[in-house]
Amino acid sequence: MECKDRDWLYTKYIDEALNIYQIAKICRCHPRTIHQRLVKFGIPRRKGGVEQWSEEQKEYRRQWNRTHPNVITGMRGKKHSEETKRKMSLTRRGRGNSNWKGGLTELIKGIRRSPEFYQWRKAVLERDNHTCQDCGATDNLEAHHIRSIIEYPEGIFDVGNGLTLCSKCHKKHTWWQKIRAKKTRRKGKSTLQI
Repeated sequence: MECKDRDWLYTKYIDEALNIYQIAKICRCHPRTIHQRLVKFGIPRRKGGVEQWSEEQKEYRRQWNRTHPNVITGMRGKKHSEETKRKMSLTRRGRGNSNWKGGLTELIKGIRRSPEFYQWRKAVLERDNHTCQDCGATDNLEAHHIRSIIEYPEGIFDVGNGLTLCSKCHKKHTWWQKIRAKKTRRKGKSTLQI
């Protein structure tokens, strides 16, 4: 490993003026490891950061710090009260959560627990002879909706919209389906393109 050699590290850091992150990338290790080796080998740290700022830059930063005192300190060293924690938790539930999808989770859970869904799943598995249509596996089988049940609700219980996949292949299919859905939404289309 190159970073264990003092001369190599000295050449990269001092002579070639690479920073710790660039050296870590070359050595395929964490930047903290490179920093520890610099200290261990007694390699002096290069001047950088604030020391290299012009006097004008330093004065601008001092002025900004004076006019924005709360930005620097913020909540550092402080703790939220239990009531504040409770209020923050309540605001992040339901519609306040960034992952809120308009109550679709409950709708989908209801569909997947219905007797019609179990009949649809059984019909898809029987049609495909209880075999994964990607890899040919016969265990850990799942019924996959080819077109999303959210974007194609009329095809929820349509056997033609089903495909038998093992759990491993199903993860691959749903992963691509999510990516495709995001791409089509970005283009302004409302339905999934397959």
